[in-house]
Amino acid sequence: MYTQIILRRGVDAPFRSVKKDSAVAAYQVAATYIVKSSRPRGWTVTPGQQLRIYLDFQLKRDADCDNLMKALLDAIAVALNVNDRIFLPCTRSKTIGNKDPKVIVEIDDGVT
Repeated sequence: MYTQIILRRGVDAPFRSVKKDSAVAAYQVAATYIVKSSRPRGWTVTPGQQLRIYLDFQLKRDADCDNLMKALLDAIAVALNVNDRIFLPCTRSKTIGNKDPKVIVEIDDGVT
């Protein structure tokens, strides 16, 4: 998902960075659009509120949920116009071998 690259400042001052894969960026754009489209009209987040994010991964092949979750949570944060620090993510399930892979997302704004 992310590729480590070495960028150089000047001649002898390398530093490490990560570069987002173009497929990840495209996935995030699509996920942002879907979340924005699904957001109920007038729905807002109040200051101090937390959101529980339930994720059900229905994958074609096995993958690390942590990596998948990061890209998706970033897209959700953009769509909801919030900082992802308010998210309480939970991988509820993961299945492998699905012919129609997808991620089902449930956002619970009733966290106390």
